[in-house]
Amino acid sequence: MPNEVNSIANIMLRQSLTASQVNHRADQKNPTDMNAACNAFESLFVNYLMKEMRETIPQNELFGGGSAEKIYTSMLDSEVAKHVSGNRGIGLSDMLMQQMLRNTQKK
Repeated sequence: MPNEVNSIANIMLRQSLTASQVNHRADQKNPTDMNAACNAFESLFVNYLMKEMRETIPQNELFGGGSAEKIYTSMLDSEVAKHVSGNRGIGLSDMLMQQMLRNTQKK
């Protein structure tokens, strides 16, 4: 299970930031930039979790709205994820930030 979570996290991180952006931000050691990157990653992760949870709900004829509903729910999930990570979040951003700060202090 941890390997699956790590691989999902790596995929999501690659989608959110290119390697050059990550290296550039890490080289700067700017806590504001690192915090923004951590919040963006947490937002993507929460969005992915919501998408996967939504797929577990069985579709029925009463509420099966077609492609318009899929677009709307995708946009809704994205905005909810941004709102959640912009406030207290789920704690992932804080843990990432602590780890990144530890890693930059070692160098």
